[in-house]
Amino acid sequence: LEVGASQYTHLAGKMNNFWQERAKVDLPALQGAGFGLPAVGPRWQRAKLEGQRKLLDLGAPIRAKVMFGLLCATKSAVTADPDMCECVRVRLADLTDVFWNDLTIYVEQLFEDQKSVMMGKAAADLDELGGMGPRHTAFSLGWWRAFVLYHMMPFDRSIFGQVKDPIFWVFTIVSLVPSYGIRVMFFALILFLIILGRPADEYQLTLYIIGFKGSQFISSGILQATIAAVRYYMCVHPGGTHTCDVDGPGQSQDLVTGMIDFLGSCILTWVAFWWLPFSDRSAGMRSAVEQEVPGPQDEEAEPETAPTSRYCCCKYSAEDFDTSRGGRLRGLLGWDITSFLLGVLFMVGLMYSDVAHLRPGGSPATTPTLNDMLTDTMTWQGHTAIFWARVFYAFLSFPFVIFLIPGLSSVLTHTTPTGYNRHGYCVPFVMRPMPDEKTD
Repeated sequence: LEVGASQYTHLAGKMNNFWQERAKVDLPALQGAGFGLPAVGPRWQRAKLEGQRKLLDLGAPIRAKVMFGLLCATKSAVTADPDMCECVRVRLADLTDVFWNDLTIYVEQLFEDQKSVMMGKAAADLDELGGMGPRHTAFSLGWWRAFVLYHMMPFDRSIFGQVKDPIFWVFTIVSLVPSYGIRVMFFALILFLIILGRPADEYQLTLYIIGFKGSQFISSGILQATIAAVRYYMCVHPGGTHTCDVDGPGQSQDLVTGMIDFLGSCILTWVAFWWLPFSDRSAGMRSAVEQEVPGPQDEEAEPETAPTSRYCCCKYSAEDFDTSRGGRLRGLLGWDITSFLLGVLFMVGLMYSDVAHLRPGGSPATTPTLNDMLTDTMTWQGHTAIFWARVFYAFLSFPFVIFLIPGLSSVLTHTTPTGYNRHGYCVPFVMRPMPDEKTD
């Protein structure tokens, strides 16, 4: 059967009309989306990225419905007890709402980060992230900063990988020594190194606060309370005699080192909280600018300069200052201040009861003066009061320990996990791939 070229052309036109009518295909829309463009050039690249972005955005309504459905199911489960008091039921429902809001924000942030990676706006390759940042001369300040931060907060190792690093264990042991202000001086160094990032990363600052207060709860709280129990047991001898003025808790430390741990545990926390508004929320998502293709509107647009202001002695851009940094963790700043003041009152109360002879069976009660209180700080009873004030303040830092639960920290602080590479550069946290299985 012979068919002429004109008949082929006529058949193609009919088929085009057929599919357009049957499938309701909007050919202009397809052309506007990029179909028909040559697979090279900036127009095709822009159309490709725009198509990927819109495809990813289609899942937002579905995620919202799923999260809302899970919220309703969870709230019904936690309040399903018919014997539960109404006040407890209302409080649990409110806490569920608050936590679910944080969880929803966390899920959306994860999705946005992955979308940035897929569209080429952020780097996610392990080798690429590990190679970011300038190289430093051996044993220079930048080299030591990179060495400490990588072994303390690596970007490519979980806690299971860190425990295999002997240097990590050395740093961990040093961070848990409450004597002679060692713990406070170590964390002061870590905070200084983090701030040198210019600007510091929000996740790293929140992780620092959580780790610092967690170490305070463990070392100055649990560890020192255990040591005190042993010392009290050893310093009390048969017959009612004791040597607690020599062997009791707090006697091996002088006034200066005791106050360094007590005051430093509060001051360093406040400094880290103060620095949070100046931190960079995107410090871990380094833009891969060489992969972006600017559009025509980007080429013609002139750069806008954000208004600058002055905060204390620092000049900053209004876009760089955000008091919402830190999420729920910022609410604990007031708790830490209150805990510190309660610790001070506890210490003053112990000293007052000693100087005023309020203990039963002792000398007659008196009214002490300020000079008497200051003199008591140099006695063994005063050292004991400072010791127990440190323990009291450390135990009140327990709410920070809740943030140490894996995964819960990022949900409550609204931050993306980051870490430092071997050059001291803050990059997104990326798990190293599993090694290939060995085959016989």
